[in-house]
Amino acid sequence: MIDILTCKITIGDADPANPIAINNPIVLTEVQEIEIDESYKKLIGTAKITFPKGTVFQSTVIGNATIEGKDAKRVTTEIMEDGVIIEKRTSQQAMDATTFTIGQRVNIKLGYNGVLKNMFDGYITAYNSDSQFEIQCENMAYKLKLKQAPKFETTKTCKVNDILGEKYGLLKDTGFEVHSETKRFDIQIGKVKITDNFTVADILSEWSKYKVYCFLKYDENSPNNMPTIAIGRPYSSSKSQPTFPQDSEAKPFKILFDYHVAQSDLKVIKTDPKFLAVTGKALGADEKFFEVTVRLNPEYDPTVVGSKEFQTVNATQISKKTHKVTGNTTAEGAATKTKVDLSTYTIAPYMSPNMNIDSDKLVEETIEYFKNYNLNGITGSVTIFGDLALNTAVQVELIDTRNPSKNGVYIIDEVTTTFGTNGYRQKITVPYKAKFTQS
Repeated sequence: MIDILTCKITIGDADPANPIAINNPIVLTEVQEIEIDESYKKLIGTAKITFPKGTVFQSTVIGNATIEGKDAKRVTTEIMEDGVIIEKRTSQQAMDATTFTIGQRVNIKLGYNGVLKNMFDGYITAYNSDSQFEIQCENMAYKLKLKQAPKFETTKTCKVNDILGEKYGLLKDTGFEVHSETKRFDIQIGKVKITDNFTVADILSEWSKYKVYCFLKYDENSPNNMPTIAIGRPYSSSKSQPTFPQDSEAKPFKILFDYHVAQSDLKVIKTDPKFLAVTGKALGADEKFFEVTVRLNPEYDPTVVGSKEFQTVNATQISKKTHKVTGNTTAEGAATKTKVDLSTYTIAPYMSPNMNIDSDKLVEETIEYFKNYNLNGITGSVTIFGDLALNTAVQVELIDTRNPSKNGVYIIDEVTTTFGTNGYRQKITVPYKAKFTQS
């Protein structure tokens, strides 16, 4: 059986009343190359589409108009739900330098044998018609770069649902809603103060510094096909499972190495716990970020009363503008500027999901995270065929019968989708295991 690559690229005018709609669309089903990049760590995903010279597109106009000054080749009629009969005039013509404009809407669907999955919605941000027709696009979050954020100041215990909901209205009149699972998590973000001329995209992107990641995700509970704002915390913010929005009854996508994988450069990492350090960070009651680092005590003796299993080193008080050692924290090691050299250690980050805690509590959480840290994981990436059409932040289960040490459940960090003359591939990067499996 031969699988035939299929694509459908729709480009047209943005509809001010309905962001997901595309007016006066042209449809292209041939392409030289498509590359889509997305990561839950970045609000703005991108796509690049390259067309060969001489590409022919189909355009449809409703009513008695002509298309690009040319007569329609085909005229059809359609009866609408209200009984009104409309005319649709369709034409085919070759692409030229005037075919596209900056700010037009783009939709990309990819698949095999005519079975297509929606892979990208966004806007044209750049267009090159020199040697080839190349279109550069940004996802629907491009709209948030054009929306001024309202100025407001929240309480110290503010949550994501407050900021993105009606209370503070950051998403008001943007056309975006919050993902239903994000509403359920109701992640605490701490105090937010907006006094300068920031866009909505600036605010949401800024949160990534504190390991609160905002990205776009389609929500099956959404009344339209508009992607929603999803927010999640990675492994370093949870003692057990990271908090990422999932589809209802979602199960990990199974990736079989002897079937789905086209190329792999994954490496199995085995970390010696004696040379592991975990750096925990939290927002204190003074609205400043501080951190502590814990490691195993090399002289720990469980038979000796009072012997401590863990050491606290390099405790710092971090302000939003400066990084300097102070004595304003009770954590051990904070009163000295001498730093322990951890260059030979594997350092794992941990971000406390709890706001306004003290150093003792952060040390306690960091030690707990150390104890639960998965010491055997993988690094690198794996390239799979396009069968699964994966997105960022979804769970995958790697199954390798030849090297079962890879087997486990992971969350996709970044995915690069390529489609064209070299086939349909997805290169995915995954962090440490979220769960071991016996497959």
